[in-house]
Amino acid sequence: MIAKVVDTNVLVVANGRDTHASDECKRAAVSALIGVKDSSSLIVDAGRRILGEYRKHCDQSGQPGLGDEFFRWAFDHAAFLHAVKLTENEDRGFEEFPDDPALAGFDPDDRVFVAVSAAARIDNVILNAVDSDYKLHCGGLAAVGVVVEELCPNELKAATEA
Repeated sequence: MIAKVVDTNVLVVANGRDTHASDECKRAAVSALIGVKDSSSLIVDAGRRILGEYRKHCDQSGQPGLGDEFFRWAFDHAAFLHAVKLTENEDRGFEEFPDDPALAGFDPDDRVFVAVSAAARIDNVILNAVDSDYKLHCGGLAAVGVVVEELCPNELKAATEA
């Protein structure tokens, strides 16, 4: 089984709150979250930064959307999830974030997901729905062994060509 690091944008799209995401993209996000939940394959950071990110965009009651439900599940099951310890770094955000010039422009807010993926000692992929930063840095990410699964590749085309 390949574990998953889930970027917050997947939960937001699954909730239908991302106005530029298509219905097809929303279905892909919902399907991905159900798969992660059913397989209990979520990787988070031990400091709960990722859960904190989810909290900023989702309702902890678990309603009304599937992204909210996923957040509630992750929060309730945090003790049973694969958690990776991260070390803060003034320059890169985290020691575990690859020190690679090709990733210097990577969005600081999303570095936690890359750091968790890079530090996990199990096979994993980052799930992304609509954040173009992963596509813009796909070469640098691949070079350091970070794999990203683009759930909505057609949604990224316009953003990366602009």
